[in-house]
Amino acid sequence: MTNRRIRVAAGVVALVYVAIQAFQDYVYRVMPTPETPLDELLQGAEPLHVVRSTLMLFAMFGLIFVYGTLCAQRLRARPMLAAGAFAGFFVFGLLEIGLRSVELFWTQLQLPVAYAASHDPAIVDQLATFQAIQGALYFPLSFSTLLGSVALFFLFETPPRLNYVIKAIAVFNILRIGARMMTGYAGVELFPTAAYEQMYLGMVVVFYVPAAYWLFRVSDE
Repeated sequence: MTNRRIRVAAGVVALVYVAIQAFQDYVYRVMPTPETPLDELLQGAEPLHVVRSTLMLFAMFGLIFVYGTLCAQRLRARPMLAAGAFAGFFVFGLLEIGLRSVELFWTQLQLPVAYAASHDPAIVDQLATFQAIQGALYFPLSFSTLLGSVALFFLFETPPRLNYVIKAIAVFNILRIGARMMTGYAGVELFPTAAYEQMYLGMVVVFYVPAAYWLFRVSDE
């Protein structure tokens, strides 16, 4: 159970997250595409990328708050489902915080400086190692979010009609994540990476703007 002040705050955080994702999309569009691994390493230290990564790191703490608020709304009515949904999203948040911390503080702030001092090509290889680990960890990250979305779907009853908003975005998340996992880990090209990257900001809007709307409009149970 949550009060209106907490829900409104969570709704604002959800919209701020959309704005941060829009900024990230802008950075990727204006920065040149790296042609070599070394270009990618050095580009990570550019101020725009550092700001982008810093904002995304703190945004993950905000997402835990948003998901926690959604799940807490039904904690009294369906405690097991609410706890299960939050557990899935919490694992997602922790993994994202860990990955984005390593990305920012190690690959963007430390490795470029180390390379500038030594020009050791092995430093460039460390970026590739991180990216490989990141790709592997996206399996538990995605799977936990998938489970959280399934629990979120069943957590909310209808009526009231407003809860269809939550059910709809939960189904959207399930389909999105399921298609990406089949593509990335099963080799079934349901949602190719190029298309996913082009559509990513739109998918963020489709999920978080309705979630914010629901948080602003829902009443106390």
